[in-house]
Amino acid sequence: MERLEDMRKYIMSLGLTDSSGHQLTEHVAHTVHEDVPSDDEPSTEVIPFDPKIPARLQPTLPPINFGAVVKNNIYRSGYPSAENFGFLKSLKLKTILTLVPEPIPEGYRTFMTSHGIQHFHVHIPANKGKVRIAACEMTRALEIVLDRSNHPLLIHCNKGKHRTGCVVGCFRRVEGEEFGPIFDEYHTYANPKARLLDEAFIELFDEHTVMWMARRYNWVQPVAAEPLPPSPPSPVPTLSVAKPRA
Repeated sequence: MERLEDMRKYIMSLGLTDSSGHQLTEHVAHTVHEDVPSDDEPSTEVIPFDPKIPARLQPTLPPINFGAVVKNNIYRSGYPSAENFGFLKSLKLKTILTLVPEPIPEGYRTFMTSHGIQHFHVHIPANKGKVRIAACEMTRALEIVLDRSNHPLLIHCNKGKHRTGCVVGCFRRVEGEEFGPIFDEYHTYANPKARLLDEAFIELFDEHTVMWMARRYNWVQPVAAEPLPPSPPSPVPTLSVAKPRA
């Protein structure tokens, strides 16, 4: 209980509200975030890693934090490097969406051009110190993601954790997913560097700003038209007209 109360006060100190019935507070109290105070000492365990990769596997090496958001249609990852181009080619991408503002390296640009991949550049700022993502920029990114004519599509930032996680989380909101699975998916890619402010943005984002596009491209069912109410009786009395005699 003490941990829950501490997290509730911390969330309020950031100027945030837990609009999901304390679900965010419960979540924060039982998970690790890099921007939330913790009494636990960070792990110093070093996991051994052998960077040597057989040459035959190098052409199909995926980018860091690669994953499928929607099988065969939407993918996510960290920033691709030259060693990942062979793998990206195998996905037959039609579109790449980059979320960081830095100029695109020449080799990366050449790869996209030579394979007919269209490129979109939408700056999604990092939520550090406060929520910095503008709703209009998230809406712009989601409009690209929701447009099925852009698929197969890859979304990426630098590490494939925070900015990409926010876009995917908001996309899940549009799909109608519950907060629990959304936050679980975010942590799958962001741990142990998850950010409470990212999750706050995902929770507070108004998915209705792009619902028109979600319906257009069949991500959600169109709203059924409600039947019109019966017409009220006319306040003017109906006059009967006598028929002429034959």
